[in-house]
Amino acid sequence: MRIDPKYFNTFLLVVAIAAASLIVYFIVSNRTAEESDFKQRMFAQDSLQTIWWNKAQTDDSVRVADFEGQFVVLDLWSDWSDASLKSHRELTKVKEEYSDKVEVLAAAVGLQKQQVDSYIKKHQFPFKFVAGSQQFSAFNMPGLPVQFVYDQQLDLRHVFLGYSDDSQYDSLRVLIENEQRE
Repeated sequence: MRIDPKYFNTFLLVVAIAAASLIVYFIVSNRTAEESDFKQRMFAQDSLQTIWWNKAQTDDSVRVADFEGQFVVLDLWSDWSDASLKSHRELTKVKEEYSDKVEVLAAAVGLQKQQVDSYIKKHQFPFKFVAGSQQFSAFNMPGLPVQFVYDQQLDLRHVFLGYSDDSQYDSLRVLIENEQRE
């Protein structure tokens, strides 16, 4: 089959668009499957609550399990991620609204100590800041921010990947409100 030369460029354009569409489809499909697999793995084994997390500003360490009786948000973030900053602003609202019921462990990923210290001073978020690069790599997390929400019995209830808008924190508020009613 021969293509008339006057239609050759149009033919190439159609083929290029079809190829690009297939590539995008498979990338998105793969990413969705990867995120789903990650969430399933985290719910299945959930060892993050017993791991020691080194505090950012002291030589101390802390575990999620140290906060039994409170809701705990384990937040892995980095200062280069605008989504992390937006997420921290929303988490601050939740923390202020339920100050005695919620604890936030903000685990910095890929940052030097002075970068974390600078971020803490600049934003004054009411969190416990810890180092998280090692755990981020060990658990093969698919991106930042990643948040793990634990209930008062330290059962993993939600895993949030990324930040789309503040509505994802509504589920945290509902979880807290439902626990208060019981």
